[in-house]
Amino acid sequence: MIEPIAPEEEGEQELVRLYILFGLLFRVAMVDLGRARIVQLKLSYDEVFDWLFQDLSRWAERQHHQLRRRLRQSGCAVVSTQRQGHLYVVHYRQRGYLREAMYSIEVLRAECQQLVSLWMKHYQRDDRTSL
Repeated sequence: MIEPIAPEEEGEQELVRLYILFGLLFRVAMVDLGRARIVQLKLSYDEVFDWLFQDLSRWAERQHHQLRRRLRQSGCAVVSTQRQGHLYVVHYRQRGYLREAMYSIEVLRAECQQLVSLWMKHYQRDDRTSL
């Protein structure tokens, strides 16, 4: 028999999903920085690329660590993550029980893109463009 998921566990599942998203985003931003440096451009934008990708990565890493603290406070910890084909499989311990969550790689990619858009909108609202 399958037991229904309690509302507080649903909240923790959402925290696990966000934890995974921000963890992926902060690592992918640095990989993308490396790839952006490979392309030969007419002008050198290295400082812009460095700042942009590093700032995004730092923001995502801070969110990732805050989520990990919140998960630990609620008695939940991610045990392992692994890519299996088109899925991202996560094992986490929740109140003594080992649970498994599976996420589509394509959905995670789209959600990471939404996080980048959110970060860019927040950046633009700070109006750092003036000299």
